[in-house]
Amino acid sequence: MARRWVVISLLLLLAVGYVVGSSGMWDRVSNDFMKKDKPYGPGDFRIRGKNVISMKLAKPELMFKPRSAEEIEANVSLEVSEAWMANPSERANRRTVRILAGELDSLLSLRFEETAQQADWWLSPNWDTIYLATGWTDRTQESLPGQRYLPQLTQLFKSTDQGQEWEKLRWPEDQNITFLRFIDPQRGYLIGWGPRVWRTRDGGDHWDELPVPEGSRDPENPRQQFDLVALGQDHVLRMAFYDHAADVSRIYALSWGEDIPQQAFTIPGHVVMDIAANTESNVYVLATQGAPYFSLPSEERDAPRPSVVWRWNDDSLDKLHEFLPELKGYALYLTPSGGLLFDGVNESTLLGNDVVAVSYDGGGSWKIQNEGRSAQGGYYDVQTGTRWRVRGYSLYQREIP
Repeated sequence: MARRWVVISLLLLLAVGYVVGSSGMWDRVSNDFMKKDKPYGPGDFRIRGKNVISMKLAKPELMFKPRSAEEIEANVSLEVSEAWMANPSERANRRTVRILAGELDSLLSLRFEETAQQADWWLSPNWDTIYLATGWTDRTQESLPGQRYLPQLTQLFKSTDQGQEWEKLRWPEDQNITFLRFIDPQRGYLIGWGPRVWRTRDGGDHWDELPVPEGSRDPENPRQQFDLVALGQDHVLRMAFYDHAADVSRIYALSWGEDIPQQAFTIPGHVVMDIAANTESNVYVLATQGAPYFSLPSEERDAPRPSVVWRWNDDSLDKLHEFLPELKGYALYLTPSGGLLFDGVNESTLLGNDVVAVSYDGGGSWKIQNEGRSAQGGYYDVQTGTRWRVRGYSLYQREIP
C-alpha cells in the first residue's frame, strides 16, 4: 500500500512539473532541441517560425577505449582512444565553430565549420547574410622570453545565402576581431583588441580603421578591450571604458558617417554592462557599482555590487533604479512595446536562478520574475518580444511584449 502511494505521488509530481513547464511562465516547444549535435550544446541560436540557425563553439568529442567486464568491476579508469585526447592543449587546438541550420522538428544540418577557440557573428534580419569572425591560437606553442601572449590567427567569413556558401574575406591574420556590430549587410563595424575599431561601407570589401577614444588603451596591454560596445537603434555606435584615475565610466558615441567618436557622458563609480538606445537616441545603461572586478584588491571583491539602470537623454543622466545586490544584471533590452527588460541572475541561490525585471513606465517601477534555474542557452528577440530558453534538451519560449 505504501509503495502504491509513493508511485501515485511521483506521478503527481511529474504531472505538476509538466504543467509548470508547458503552460506556466514557459511554453515547451521541443523536447530534443539540437540533441543530436555532439558534443551537446545549443550555441548562440536564433529562431524564426520553425526555422533555426545557430553559431556554436564546440569542444572536440572524446572517445574512450572499451573496458572488459573485469575492468568495469575493478573500477579501472576510462582510457581515451587517442593520445591527443588526454592533452588539454591538443584538445583546445581542435575546438571549432559551427553554423547549423534547419527546422525545429528535424535534424539541423552543418553549413560551416572552422577551427576556432573564439568567434562572433552577425545575422541579418532576413537571415540571408552572415558575417563570422574566428580566432585560433596554437596552445601547444611555448611562450618566448618576454612574450605575454601567444599569437592568435584571426579570420573573417561571409555568406549571402543563409550559410550555404561562404567567402573568406581579406583580413590581416594578426588583427583580432572580438565583436561585430552591423547596421545592415553593407554597413558595419568590427571591434578588436587594442581596442581597435574598423568600419565598412561596402559589405566587407574594404575596411577603414577609425580612431578610438583617448584613454581607452593601456600601453602595457595590447589586448585591452572596451568594457562594452553597443550599436543602438539610432545607428550610433557607443563605446564604454572605465577611467581608473577619474573613477568614472566614459561613454563615447560615433554616429554613422562620422570618423571620430565623441564623449557623450560619464557615469561615476560604475562599470558599464550594457547599453540600449531607441531611434530617438534615448540611451539606457545597465551598470555595476564599483570599479572593474579584477582591478579591485582581493579583500574588496566580495563587497555588494548592485546593478543600476541609468537614462541619458542628451542633456542629463538620471538614475532610474538600483536592484538588490544579489540580482546581477548582464543585459538590457528595449521591448517591442517600448518597455525595458533587465536580464540577470539571482546569485543568492545555491545554483543561481535566471531572473528578468520588466518596466513599462520608463524605469520607474519594475516587476521581477524568477525564470528558474540557470539555462544552458537562450536569447531575447527584440523584434518579436519572444524570449527563448534551453534547459537539458528542452526548448521553451515566452512572450515579453
